[in-house]
Amino acid sequence: MKFKLLLMILLFISNVFASEIDIKNLTPQQLETLKEIKKYGEDHGLGYTLMAIAIKESKLGTYMVNLDTKDFGLYQANIRTVLNRQNIKDTTWNRNVFASKLVSDFHFATQNAIEELTFWQKVHRNDWSKVWGSYNAGYKYNSMEAKNYSKEIASIIRELKKIDV
Repeated sequence: MKFKLLLMILLFISNVFASEIDIKNLTPQQLETLKEIKKYGEDHGLGYTLMAIAIKESKLGTYMVNLDTKDFGLYQANIRTVLNRQNIKDTTWNRNVFASKLVSDFHFATQNAIEELTFWQKVHRNDWSKVWGSYNAGYKYNSMEAKNYSKEIASIIRELKKIDV
């Protein structure tokens, strides 16, 4: 039992450090991306959340395609969820078209993330730890993976608030 707990802690720590970028040493391009995300998300009260998700999910656009999970774009939106939200039939062609759009169209990807977060805000009545967990794991927001994800997003937000973005 102790070994299992230690292994889980080590995996969590390695995931935290592997998933984050050095917020204090961002490139000018990364800073511009964060400013654009923040500007777009502020009207919805989601600026910092969107910035943190972009850092966590794609390292600010470094990794925009995950074929294993079928997640795409700056915020790694799940393609089936996107098609469902858009009321688009789930076909190979439509998956390819919308995956491409998530990767290439900043405004579409950001609006999609806002819609996803807004949905979970309503479901969880602005309980942010559950909102962030659901962004990652849907209705399995109480899973260990979702709780860890939520903690990582909160940590990234705390770091972002320390710098002038």
